[in-house]
Amino acid sequence: MENLDFIQSEMLTHVPICTHANPKRVLVINGAKRIQNELKKHSVVEEVIHLDGFNVIEELQKLGAKNFDVAIVRSNEFTNNKEFWIELTKLLDSKGVVSIIMSNIITQKEKAKEELMLAGKIYPIVMPYRYDKAIKDDLVVSEYLMLASRFYHPTADINLQRADLTDGYAYYNSDIAIASFSVPTFIYKEYLGVIKR
Repeated sequence: MENLDFIQSEMLTHVPICTHANPKRVLVINGAKRIQNELKKHSVVEEVIHLDGFNVIEELQKLGAKNFDVAIVRSNEFTNNKEFWIELTKLLDSKGVVSIIMSNIITQKEKAKEELMLAGKIYPIVMPYRYDKAIKDDLVVSEYLMLASRFYHPTADINLQRADLTDGYAYYNSDIAIASFSVPTFIYKEYLGVIKR
């Protein structure tokens, strides 16, 4: 199986960074070096704080009154954790954007719905988006991330200059970003009211 981890890192990072109009302050949870390297491609980012531990909720509480523009969560451990979402949201500014790993909206429907509904209780825009995770037996395996936003819409507000003129992308571009939010009609109907556009 060919690993395409770089795609997940690019999509977790660049989708929210290119959605927010002015992403100066970024919080990264379980980000590893790949996310750090992706963030270095954006000169607009001025400050990055990393949390990589076992007590993430406690670490969020210790950050106090920070105002982050973007949060990138490279884990699905917290996607269905109400306390995590509450503490994370306290740290975001009024236009904050979050990207997080979520369950597969096609193969794990009930779990994915729970995750989207939980985020949807807090954020007016909650949308799954697809990325190519691996190649297995000559087939591309796709997985899903979630974008939760307090203000900006990932397809309407995408910063095209940042998305297409930033150096160093191997996978990401504005066309990929916009297309990644497309869902088949049967999924759209099944998730009606759950996906918040």
